[in-house]
Amino acid sequence: MSSLIMDIHTAVKTLKASGFNDEQSEKIVEVIIELQNISIVTKADLAVATESIKTDIGTIKTDLGWIKKLALAVGIAVVIAVVIAALKYIFTG
Repeated sequence: MSSLIMDIHTAVKTLKASGFNDEQSEKIVEVIIELQNISIVTKADLAVATESIKTDIGTIKTDLGWIKKLALAVGIAVVIAVVIAALKYIFTG
């Protein structure tokens, strides 16, 4: 990130040397710094986002585990109900 942050004083001096007046130079540098601040993502920002995503993935995995168990239980219940219905049909006519 340090390579992205510009030396404000040097930038203003360079613009002045190129023919811009003080006010123009300072305003140009101000706009550039503002744009940098908008688009820069720090390693800390990425770490927070990554941890949040990992937590969300963990939650989804847990939810999927419960869904699989529930689907299995419902499937077994349906099979048992069908077997019971078939046995009743066979023995009661």
